[in-house]
Amino acid sequence: MPVAQTYITPSLLLLGLIVSATAANSLIFFAGTETRIVYSEIIIVASASIAALLGILLAYRQILHNRSHSKMYISLAIGLVLWLAADIIWASYELIFHVAAPIPSLSDILWLAGYPFFAYNLIATYRQFYNRFDKRILLASIIGNGIFVAYLIFLTIGLSDFSGQGSVSMFAVLIAYPIMNALLTIPALSILIGLWKERPWSIPWTFKSLSLFCIVITDSWFAFIILSGLYEQVWLSSMFFGAEYLILAGGLLWFNKFLAIYKDQGTASATTNTTSQDHLEITGGIHNRKNNTPNRIQYLYVLVAAILVGGILSYGFITSGATESTKYFGPVEGANTILIGALLPLSGTLSSFGESAEASLKLAVDDVNNQLAKSGSPSRVGLVIEDTKTDPNAAREKIMDLASKGIRIVIGPSTSAAVAAVKEYADENGILIVSSSSTAPSLAIPDDNVFRFVPDDTHQADALAKQMWDEGTRVVIPIWRTDVFGNNLQSLLKEKFEKLGGKVVDGIGYDPPVGNFAASLHRINFIVWEQELRSLNQKVNDAVSQYGADKVGVYIIAFDEIVPIMIQANRHQALQSVSWYGSDGSVQHEGLIKNIEAAEFAVKTNFLSPIYGVEASDSFKELEERIVEEIDRVPRSYAEVTYDEFWVAALTLSNYNGTQQDDIGSLREAFINTTNSYIGVTGRTELNDAGDKKYGSYDFWAVRPLSKDVNNKGSFEWTNVAANPIGIDN
Repeated sequence: MPVAQTYITPSLLLLGLIVSATAANSLIFFAGTETRIVYSEIIIVASASIAALLGILLAYRQILHNRSHSKMYISLAIGLVLWLAADIIWASYELIFHVAAPIPSLSDILWLAGYPFFAYNLIATYRQFYNRFDKRILLASIIGNGIFVAYLIFLTIGLSDFSGQGSVSMFAVLIAYPIMNALLTIPALSILIGLWKERPWSIPWTFKSLSLFCIVITDSWFAFIILSGLYEQVWLSSMFFGAEYLILAGGLLWFNKFLAIYKDQGTASATTNTTSQDHLEITGGIHNRKNNTPNRIQYLYVLVAAILVGGILSYGFITSGATESTKYFGPVEGANTILIGALLPLSGTLSSFGESAEASLKLAVDDVNNQLAKSGSPSRVGLVIEDTKTDPNAAREKIMDLASKGIRIVIGPSTSAAVAAVKEYADENGILIVSSSSTAPSLAIPDDNVFRFVPDDTHQADALAKQMWDEGTRVVIPIWRTDVFGNNLQSLLKEKFEKLGGKVVDGIGYDPPVGNFAASLHRINFIVWEQELRSLNQKVNDAVSQYGADKVGVYIIAFDEIVPIMIQANRHQALQSVSWYGSDGSVQHEGLIKNIEAAEFAVKTNFLSPIYGVEASDSFKELEERIVEEIDRVPRSYAEVTYDEFWVAALTLSNYNGTQQDDIGSLREAFINTTNSYIGVTGRTELNDAGDKKYGSYDFWAVRPLSKDVNNKGSFEWTNVAANPIGIDN
């Protein structure tokens, strides 16, 4: 018997699908860099859940009313449930554990396990309507898919390394998806074209096929990304994922709501051209409503959909601007308000530091204002934070924004490349730059407006060169980011190490990545880094053959991209056989101990990294605990340095009696006087003539297992392994 009548038409269903897809994908498209992955995973899981529930409902109805043809629908439902489970597990990797999924992961197993069930559904459909299909379309589909898959395999082979089991597994997983997609696309294309004109009941088959094409685009997206180099746009594939399930859900909704199910009474004719072949029949009411729907109603549907889509997109553009807005902490207006700016890498390849620095500054704002209130001062200090995105060009733009607000002291930028980018503007416009982690010696310039509460890298290079030599390393192969920081430090290490009698061979310099992708755990990112690591692997092999593995070391100068680099390096036997050394750009990175593959590699290679050391006084420990409460991890010492910088800036401005706003000389002098007399949580903040930290020491940190039990893998920590910190007088 027919299902209940409904006033929803095919065009209304299509418009509803367009609106829902626009709404879902707008959340992804207009999201900020920090929230985009969250929205992506939630929308994918929600869409997959809807499709799976509709698939289960359809299978249940078929079992009740048409058991002889229920297998194809049960198969479809099983496939959808498997993919839903895979999506949920993948979301847990991304959102809960923040680790790279193993290769193959449980999600891969479930996704690939779902393909045979979808294939059965499509093949059963194809066989059922075999006489309606043009065999030439089937042949063209086979040839086209064969050429496309062959190209993807060829491309993947060129990008892959087969020296280890992990690399082989990566290759197998990457090519499995396009092969499976091709096997589904071949019958789907024939079904789509063959049944295209038999509307409206052909709509579910159309939706199913379009959904499959979204899958093909998604799984083949890596080829476009690799060939175009648009790595930051890899997130667009998640929009196709969400659309895939929504389109399929639309087809399943049509099945469940608009098709009447008839029991198979053995009377179907083999030659009939009606839908009794599928034991599904369109209700007469649908045809009547389709024919009698006034044009003005159809136009109204389109108008409402257009208004909804336009409203969603307009809202997205407005709110996306808000996501990029400046962050304010403390009071920002009033006669007695003192504004201090901050340029932090809240996104990009040094976002791990930006997060801890922001937490430190928020605490500093509260503490300074509480102290001012207790002392009876009417002044209050506000903070304006801009995100540099770990991009020197963005830093240059943001300092102009801070200057327009009348800000004269800026905490940051955090990288030497960004400091170099803003230096000229700061010098010309009377702005003091106070960085807690810029260490390039080329920026150690007397009488400028740049101050750094850390020593320059001359001392880091000297300390690390001695450590390498003492450990028996005689040949070093560097891999470094070719910005001001990386180039300076690599050159200094070469100079210091060769003075000791060692040798630094030509290494691998890579362009400093801009954006979040280079530090991400996306599988395409591993393929990208493989190109650099393959060259490094060859250089290490050559050096080991000539000098022996115990005499060779790799020196890496990186930011947050250290995590995917080490995960991928773990798949190269030669890279595992030598010692690795790092810099303060990646030391104590939380991702290195969260991701088992990266941590295991760090342990195997005794990965050792220096960082400016701070004596852990009671006040330092107390502040560190407060920062941990904010970010749920132990920060690098630079976060506490940032805290002291804010105090010095606030004390300078609150006591500054300069009468001329443009008198940068008197402000600089007041700042230096405050700095040289201040004792903060990191100790004395006295600076040298170049405006850098005058005294300090260097600690060495390494990754170590939390448990010595070989059966208890997966728990690691950063450990200070310097028995005697190397002190310096700058």
